[in-house]
Amino acid sequence: MWVRTRRLGWNKRQATIQLTIFADGIDCVMPLIIFCSTENNTSAPRRREEKLFDSRVVVKFNPKGYANSAIMLFWLEFMLLPVLGSGATLLVMDLFKFHSTQEIKDWLRTHGIIPSLVPSGCTGLVQPLDVSVNRPFKDIFKQVIDDAVDLSER
Repeated sequence: MWVRTRRLGWNKRQATIQLTIFADGIDCVMPLIIFCSTENNTSAPRRREEKLFDSRVVVKFNPKGYANSAIMLFWLEFMLLPVLGSGATLLVMDLFKFHSTQEIKDWLRTHGIIPSLVPSGCTGLVQPLDVSVNRPFKDIFKQVIDDAVDLSER
């Protein structure tokens, strides 16, 4: 999600927000925010920044600012799996290359999770949450950022 701001230094800030939504609507998995950062996990600026985040979100960093196989495996193992009940689970995801690596497919199979990968260009047709949840979320987020910038300029 791209958000333009007038705030100094934020013009190059990039992040991915991953929301997990269950069919029953119950909040089970915290949002995951993946920030673009080339600093290592133990750097002082990184540790200072991590303290600024709300405890109700999980924050990860990588050089590209979006999920990769390592972050996907972390999310599956430590965020999704603990909230799943017994029995098979259908997991609907966009068709990003890291969603369909052999490592990810093997992990899903081992844990009884059936992946359903939505092809490019079909998201609006078969993923109504992108229209009914993600779009309003992005609109609200952009408004909050704009309001915060307006307040900081007063």
